[in-house]
Amino acid sequence: SAKDLLRSLGVKFDRPVVGLGIGSTNSRAKRWPAGSFAQLADKLKASLNADLLLLGSNGDRSVADEVIANSNSNLIDLTGKTNVSEAAAVLCVIDLMVSNDMGLAHVSPAVGTQTLVIFGPTDPVTTRPFSDNAEVIRREVDCSPCMLRDCPIDHRCMINISADDILTKALHKLRLHERK
Repeated sequence: SAKDLLRSLGVKFDRPVVGLGIGSTNSRAKRWPAGSFAQLADKLKASLNADLLLLGSNGDRSVADEVIANSNSNLIDLTGKTNVSEAAAVLCVIDLMVSNDMGLAHVSPAVGTQTLVIFGPTDPVTTRPFSDNAEVIRREVDCSPCMLRDCPIDHRCMINISADDILTKALHKLRLHERK
């Protein structure tokens, strides 16, 4: 089972388990910076002693490596190590998913997991997960939504979202939806 897999990797279900959806293979512009994910991981570890999972496809390997290199936390790296059904099973047993706008950001709330989805170049009005379990995090900037795969300027729609912005929302979601 997914719980057995995670336990074998050191996850303790006596504290929050948070997934980080770090990828977006088809669009670099949809990726929140790896350094920001690393900062968020460290803040979640410091605030909650959370177990932290990296989730993504094989195409996200370099992003995962960058998150790991920039984090001081022990991250459990599942990037490219699960198929979609295995990832969905993992999403069923975690407390929160924080994700770029990628496939797992839609699977996570569909299986009932509280999810924060980081939006930049895409339009959450039309492409967000349509679930009460999902909350969109985005910064209003003049050039967004641009729907581009690569940002031709400075990626302001994503870099203007801080790890503290997401931490605040994550702590709120985890308080509201404590594991029974």
